[in-house]
Amino acid sequence: MIPAGIVIIPFLLVILIRGIWLALHGENLLIPGSGETFVGLENFTRALSDPTLLKSIVVTLTYVAVGVGVEMVLGVAIALLMHRKFFGKGIVRALILVPMVLTPVVAGLTWRLLMDPTSGMINYFLGQLGLGSDHAFLSNPSTALFAVILVEVWQNTPYVVIIVLAGLESLDPAPFEAGQLDGAHGWTMLRHVTLPMLAPVMSIVLLLRIIDAVKTFALVQTMTEGGPGTSSLAISNYVYRVGFEVFDIGYSTALALLTSVALVVLVFPLARRIMGFGKQDGDKK
Repeated sequence: MIPAGIVIIPFLLVILIRGIWLALHGENLLIPGSGETFVGLENFTRALSDPTLLKSIVVTLTYVAVGVGVEMVLGVAIALLMHRKFFGKGIVRALILVPMVLTPVVAGLTWRLLMDPTSGMINYFLGQLGLGSDHAFLSNPSTALFAVILVEVWQNTPYVVIIVLAGLESLDPAPFEAGQLDGAHGWTMLRHVTLPMLAPVMSIVLLLRIIDAVKTFALVQTMTEGGPGTSSLAISNYVYRVGFEVFDIGYSTALALLTSVALVVLVFPLARRIMGFGKQDGDKK
């Protein structure tokens, strides 16, 4: 790991030092010379009382909780179904990868067209079913966020399926044979044998999906740009909006630093708990 550290650490230090410098200054690209104005902790204290930041945190937490939760349930269920033998299994495995290989920008723009209230295919089919054909999914504050979450689930559930399926195919068959000899079948086998043995794999997938969902940007930006208003404004999109639409570089950098530190503080203990490090440490003691 030393060669990788020699290459990566200097870059991280440069970025961190430069970020702290920007956060401590009031640089605004619309105000010449503002980058030399030292404002101290003003940008950080401003962030702590920013209602839009609080709203973006709530949006991000909702996005992660609902999106990742549904992905895990669907992904594990689909993986269990695909683990069985059936005709066309290879074709199904190939097709299920299609959403995952699309970039978030392409997926977001495609679904934005599908959800268009005047010419989208989704509204057309809903109209054919008698459910109305003018639903503005992305323009309605009450549905915009969940429309984006729907696309998040559609695109990233295959990732969960692939990893869980690989885990299923690598499990030791001996416990399953012993369970069958003891009369365990169906739900009993799933609950007491399959899922416990699959827990380490699911824990890693859950952790990776949480980290990736917290960082969401492109999907939200291409579908709603955080709107209407701030109804679907995730943290990353708010930092982008402040920095590259309002051009308040100092404040946007302070927001980025605060959210990065908060994520590290939250994710590290979560990683220890999910991957069982804390339990192992307790056992050793």
